[in-house]
Amino acid sequence: MKTTYSDPAVFTQHASAAAEYAALAAGRDFSTPDGRLVPRALGEAGLRQRTAMLIGGMLIGNWPEHL
Repeated sequence: MKTTYSDPAVFTQHASAAAEYAALAAGRDFSTPDGRLVPRALGEAGLRQRTAMLIGGMLIGNWPEHL
């Protein structure tokens, strides 16, 4: 499994980065700060089991290497 971390410096250098990530995931999958798309069912399961957090439209959690 891979732990995904957020780097605030990325969002200060690229103001539209958060909006781009949110647009990628809108209505379909969740996106992580490193740009990976997590399938919606897996993201929702992580949120229900409290192994993931949704912060500002970004999903933070542990995900398998190959989704």
